[in-house]
Amino acid sequence: MKLEINKLSVLILISLLISSCSNKTQLKFEEYNNHAYNQAMLEKVSYQLINQRVFIPKCISCHGVSGNVNLETYASVYGFIDKIKDVTILSHEMPKSPYSSLNKEELELLATWIQAGAPEKALGGVDIPPPVVEPLEAKFLSIQKNIFQNKCLVCHSPGKEAERVSLNTPQEMIDSPLEIVIPGNPDDSDLIFVISPTARKIMPPKKSGITSLKPEEIEILKQWIANGATD
Repeated sequence: MKLEINKLSVLILISLLISSCSNKTQLKFEEYNNHAYNQAMLEKVSYQLINQRVFIPKCISCHGVSGNVNLETYASVYGFIDKIKDVTILSHEMPKSPYSSLNKEELELLATWIQAGAPEKALGGVDIPPPVVEPLEAKFLSIQKNIFQNKCLVCHSPGKEAERVSLNTPQEMIDSPLEIVIPGNPDDSDLIFVISPTARKIMPPKKSGITSLKPEEIEILKQWIANGATD
């Protein structure tokens, strides 16, 4: 009799565990389906649009060529599409602090694209044009927006581990005893030294997961310093 009761107890426990897992899966599925996506945009969203609106401003800094999850091409993004859905739309784990979370508009856009099947090109043949991307220029405001904010200020900001090396203004970099920027002399400027591929302690640090600067980004910085490192 005892043996029969124990067997029954085990069967009930297993049933409850299976039911619990099933309910969690169902809840997760419902959470995604209930997340607001734009029905009218299903045939207009494309990879290019999502890349410009979401991946480049919010993801590529950590998920570029040096990241374990590469989001720089459509093929690699599509390969991680389930993971992307889980960590952005369902759990909101990504982007991680100090990067800002996806706002309502970005979440809706991403959810709509995934709901459409994550197409490379718009299903209807004509996609929503992506925002105009400002070219990177050898000017401080352009460098700050396109390079520093994405790859440097995570650490080089007040309260962060590298706050003593300020990149907030050209004058702060010029006045630094570390010779971060020497106007007219990019080759001797520490900023250029630490971002070079051959640097012993390259910046951003590899352990940060942030992708290294691209050759064209390094050249723009060199040009800016050579021009006098003005605003």
